[in-house]
Amino acid sequence: MYRSASSPFRLFLLVLGLVATPALAHKSHVHGVGKLEVVVDGEHLRLRLESPLDNLLGFERAPRDDKERAAVRDMAAKLRQGDRLFVPTAAARCRLAEVAIESPVLDPVLLSDVGGTARPAPRGAPQQGDDGHADLVAQYRFVCDRPAALTGMEVRLADTFKGLRRIDAQVAAPGRQSAARLTTRARALSW
Repeated sequence: MYRSASSPFRLFLLVLGLVATPALAHKSHVHGVGKLEVVVDGEHLRLRLESPLDNLLGFERAPRDDKERAAVRDMAAKLRQGDRLFVPTAAARCRLAEVAIESPVLDPVLLSDVGGTARPAPRGAPQQGDDGHADLVAQYRFVCDRPAALTGMEVRLADTFKGLRRIDAQVAAPGRQSAARLTTRARALSW
């Protein structure tokens, strides 16, 4: 996970944590629905995607065989192509600078872009959340040459991950905070 030197980003995440209601906390894991947090901070565009693994992978546990491990690697490779999944305003000339992907039930080796052999889960290690569900978090950092021109982005996640039918997005941009519900037909965020 990358660390932000920027206090507005940390403040945004703190505020999100404080305003979450208990009712929302119980709805945090809904199949077909992902959450996207967008922070515009100077020349940086930071994104945090949280989704049930089922939306992205089709199962919510550690892979059991080579076929499932290959599916995890394929999913991770697609997620690392953040510049195809998220397309910022062209005039801003943004480029993907960093990607971090993590899930409590998936071996980090399978999620990384380097080769290697997956490690077996330690005995007694939790294979999913307490409620039988597991999520994945992917974080992206774009650097924009012309940040003043950054006024939105197209979110193309549903093109790649058919199990992801809706994305609840929250945006924190200079002088503005907003929320939007994205679908396969409505995939543009603007600020």
